[in-house]
Amino acid sequence: MPDLHSGGRGFKSRPVHMRIVLYLGRAVCVLVDYHVHTSMSKDAKSELVDCIKVAKNRGLTEIGVSDHFHVGEPSYSMSHDKLPEYINKVRLLQTSDSFPVKLGMEVDFIPHLENQIQEITKTNGFDYFIGSIHFIDNWGFDNPRQIAEFQKWNIAELYATYFGLVQQCAQSKLFDIIAHPDLIKKFGYKPNIDVTDILVETVEVLEKCNICIEVNTSGLRMPCREIYPNKTLLKMCFDHGVPATLGSDAHTPEDVGRDFDQAVKLLKSVGYDRIVRFSDRKKELVKM
Repeated sequence: MPDLHSGGRGFKSRPVHMRIVLYLGRAVCVLVDYHVHTSMSKDAKSELVDCIKVAKNRGLTEIGVSDHFHVGEPSYSMSHDKLPEYINKVRLLQTSDSFPVKLGMEVDFIPHLENQIQEITKTNGFDYFIGSIHFIDNWGFDNPRQIAEFQKWNIAELYATYFGLVQQCAQSKLFDIIAHPDLIKKFGYKPNIDVTDILVETVEVLEKCNICIEVNTSGLRMPCREIYPNKTLLKMCFDHGVPATLGSDAHTPEDVGRDFDQAVKLLKSVGYDRIVRFSDRKKELVKM
């Protein structure tokens, strides 16, 4: 089990717009944002150069570009024929700007399409791949235009179905990071019964698969008003030695690194004092 434990005496941070500079009374060593979308994702309005400017302003150590890719190419996904252009754009920035930029991708996990997904994730040169669940069958449950579908579900059963897909995503061994692990709560729908068993089962799968989870601050900008994952699930991950990294899910430059002071505070509150940095699909645990 990775040594994720903190030996510190509490958390301090300055306002995020200034620069997060204190953690456990020491200078912050590493602060990454591995979930940044650019205009290559059809639902984003960001250019990478602008994202880098914001990242520098907010005191981030590095960012990772992770535009959407879906084998079925829905409305928000990068067009498949744009993949070489995407890689080249990131590589160009890596050589022209001294600020560290990692090459990643957020790929929708679709059961029974693992072979098609593998054709993408075996592409050389990527630093990491993020696996995400946005669909249950053909229902885009995080799409506000499809929110009425929640009324057709028993919410406890819905959570079991969703976390079952998270488990399959991890077990596919196609990805390095699980995105926004409890995204199903986005619109505030939560079960009125205890679902601890399914959460424990999910975390045990994450541990066994040696996959990293993402602490994603975009939930604070959504109706649930809560970081993904919540404190209960994050504590379970820590207790099982599941490593974590950071992501803003930025679709505009101003959201890069947004609310990371709260994310670091949450991580510390459950025991983490290290996050994962990726390079060439290899993990490195680094002090925050």
